[in-house]
Amino acid sequence: MTKKLVLSIFIFITLIGNISAETPEILINPSSEEYTRLQTGLAGSNTTIISKEDLKLYQNKSLPKIIESYSGISTRSTAAGYDGVYTTLDMRGFGEVAKSNTLILINGRRLNDIDMSTINSHIPTDSIERIEIIRGGSAATLYGSGAVGGAINIVTNNEDINNSFKTSIGSYSNKSVDLSLFTNINDQSSASLFGSQTSNSNYRESADFDESNILLNTKHKVDNVTLSIDVMSMENEKDLPGGRIKGGEVYNFHICNRYEDSKTARNIGGSSLENGDSCNTERRVDYANTEMDSINASVVVPLNDLNKIFINAGYRDKTDKSFFGANANTASTPNNNDRYTVTTIDGNNFNSRYETKQINETHSNIFSIGYDYAHSFYDSTKRRKEDEAMGQQIFADLKVRSLYFQNTTYINESDLSISLGYRDEKSMFKARDDIDKTAPGFADVEYFGVFYPAIYDMTTHNNTTSNQAFNLGFEKKLNRELSLYASYAESFRIPNIDERVASSSPKTTFDLKSQESEGYDIGLRYLRDQLNLDVSYYVIDTTNEIQLRNNINANIDPIERQGLDVDFGYSFDQSNKLRGSFSYTVAEFTAGTLTPGVSTYGESFAPITWQNLLNGVETLSLKGKSVPLISPMQFSLAYETKVRDNLTLDVELNYLDKKYVSNDEENIEPQIPDYYFVNTYLSSVNTNYTLNFGINNLFDEAAYDFAVSSTFHNDAHYGLSNVYPLPERNLFFDLAYTF
Repeated sequence: MTKKLVLSIFIFITLIGNISAETPEILINPSSEEYTRLQTGLAGSNTTIISKEDLKLYQNKSLPKIIESYSGISTRSTAAGYDGVYTTLDMRGFGEVAKSNTLILINGRRLNDIDMSTINSHIPTDSIERIEIIRGGSAATLYGSGAVGGAINIVTNNEDINNSFKTSIGSYSNKSVDLSLFTNINDQSSASLFGSQTSNSNYRESADFDESNILLNTKHKVDNVTLSIDVMSMENEKDLPGGRIKGGEVYNFHICNRYEDSKTARNIGGSSLENGDSCNTERRVDYANTEMDSINASVVVPLNDLNKIFINAGYRDKTDKSFFGANANTASTPNNNDRYTVTTIDGNNFNSRYETKQINETHSNIFSIGYDYAHSFYDSTKRRKEDEAMGQQIFADLKVRSLYFQNTTYINESDLSISLGYRDEKSMFKARDDIDKTAPGFADVEYFGVFYPAIYDMTTHNNTTSNQAFNLGFEKKLNRELSLYASYAESFRIPNIDERVASSSPKTTFDLKSQESEGYDIGLRYLRDQLNLDVSYYVIDTTNEIQLRNNINANIDPIERQGLDVDFGYSFDQSNKLRGSFSYTVAEFTAGTLTPGVSTYGESFAPITWQNLLNGVETLSLKGKSVPLISPMQFSLAYETKVRDNLTLDVELNYLDKKYVSNDEENIEPQIPDYYFVNTYLSSVNTNYTLNFGINNLFDEAAYDFAVSSTFHNDAHYGLSNVYPLPERNLFFDLAYTF
């Protein structure tokens, strides 16, 4: 049916092809082209470019929050993430697995690793030239696996940069500094340096956060050949406060962690033993620390005015260290379920691309063909605590080779653009593990007289898979102000290593199938004088989608997503502007069944509530059930006014609809409530100084956007969930100096 719809759109556009706009328009052609593949064009795709000028409107906002201001994108925060760190970006409603279905890039290079660790997003805003947002699966042709919901490419600025220094203070002992430096070494060479340091005690107890970033870029030209070298380094330390317990029956180890008592306190753990003194025992604090270094070199070789070669090579090394304590853990006595994990991921990448343009009186054409290669190495060790013997070590190796092309043709007389792209990607994945059951915490566990493995030995895996991506798009200017666009895309994502391993379930194989999807967009763009408007409707169908079910990651039942995205801006005059976005998303299973929850060790948990709520059924059809953690509706509305020439006030309203909690595919648990946040910003710009003052969550709304329920839904567990509170009302003050 989808392909029939695309064919109908093609016929429709062909029929109206004789309607000619007065001014022909070539598609998006971003600057700093060595850092993007988008200049080839993705006609028909819902694409947004956030320019450097646009970014100035978002004072003291993290990158995820800036991006969330546009349609089709939501964020989700866990572990009291500060400044966008540990925040998940969800494009077009993927819920729990959003971060694996949204591809994040910096200067065209993938930030997504082969594990599921959250993307570091504290990139100094002053270092950004633009942000490219490509909704839907069209970007899979350009960038490969993981761009099912969409792709976001952050392009840094490496020329014409102002030297500046910015310092910020705010609530929760927030302190940060940002530095930007630029120099022309000579007529052919330049260098830029961006650095940031931040420290925050956070709104959650035991959630301290410290991070430093540095980005160095050098650029050199020799006979029109441009060489750019980027060096990045990042280090952060983050305490993890854990979830707070809300609703349901109160267990002994819940007494100290009730959301109602103090939503900002940390989850301190507890003992499951009756009368255990869990509230007064000192617990170890969970933490997750990261160090990352990378170097990347890119070369642009213009053969002539219409032909160019792009070459890129890079290396990246990242180490994650984390500790997660069990309920009965204490500072002095570890629990056998405690886990200290050290994971190192390093790898190299190579990309080459040839681009050619053809321009004549009747049409213009941009054709690009490229080759991508990446090789990643994964080494993860698990212990009960830092100074004890290792119980498990996992090794993985992933090679990816891809060949792709993208072509866009613009027919002048009809003001019609047509894009076509294809990618063939081959991935070679190997994995194995070594276990030592004599290590503390890794011996078999006795449960009701039966011994079960504390950790399962994984079967050695060696497999090669082949995946394809495809896009076809059309864009037609109906007149000077109005354009019609439509696209069809097929995309994919390969499983990451964390999905191939389930630490808490009897999973003994790394094997998972690649996820596949197809979807289409159709929309209208309108631009005239003070008003700009973009409205699109989309459908995405996935098969073999990878999600956690019954504590095991698996290829689950097919899901259909459809929705409406709206972005708009209106200028009343030079001093008063309105901007906003609206998204409506429906994500539902189209097949599949569930049965009452069963524990890891095999016994049933008396699913009385489960069956009563579902009229006594023993097997539930998933068809028509909503995917958890997806809000049907969200919108953002901001009003900007110039109080006087150098003073601007910005008031922003954000709304997020209610949604089902994680683990509730049955759609029977109490939902995460909807909420409004109002933020205000006051900015004063002088010759060399910029002052910003703001209040986030002005009305001190108590809210959370992530919660996890039990999979059992029985009398003891129904209504019980772990929630992760969002910040209370907080303030910030910035002072920036340009020199």
